[in-house]
Order: sequence, then structure tokens, then C-alpha cells
Amino acid sequence: MGLALALVLAAGPESRAQTQGAELAERLGCLACHAGNGPGGKLAAAFDGIGARLTAAELALAIAYPRQRHPQAKMPSYAYLPPAEQAALVEFLQTLK
Repeated sequence: MGLALALVLAAGPESRAQTQGAELAERLGCLACHAGNGPGGKLAAAFDGIGARLTAAELALAIAYPRQRHPQAKMPSYAYLPPAEQAALVEFLQTLK
């Protein structure tokens, strides 16, 4: 089981979108750069508390167009993902409070 999915499962009951978002974050390699509750990258801001720091709209913007928030960001744009997958990522990130 991946770290992202473990984070959701440890938090308690989750929606299908949260689970899908955790699995997607794992597949996309988000935790390679964003440190979380455990081993992870240190190239970008930690996911710890991101759901409390950013609104759903800010998270959606960061996922689809990361350089609008941080012009020097190395994060790729995930605007190509289907809207349902982008929404699942946002829902997952909102659980990380």
C-alpha cells in the first residue's frame, strides 16, 4: 500500500473520491517531492496541513496550473487529467489537515 493511501486510511472513513485521489497522488509521484507524514521528498512544500492552509479552489489551481501560484515551480501541470481526477486529488488533499 502506498504512503498516500495509508494517510487516507489512517484518517478514518473516506469517500471513494478521497481514496481515488490518494491512489492518484501515489501514481503521479506527488510524494517524491512533497514530504508528508513520513518519508518523502523535500523539493516542494510538505503536504502536512495543506487542507487547512489552502482552499479547494487554491488546491485545484495548484494542481492544474502550479506556476500561477509559484512561477518558479518545478511541478508539472496536471490540467490534462480528467476533471473527476483533479477533483479527487483536491478532495484527498483537503483531508490532510
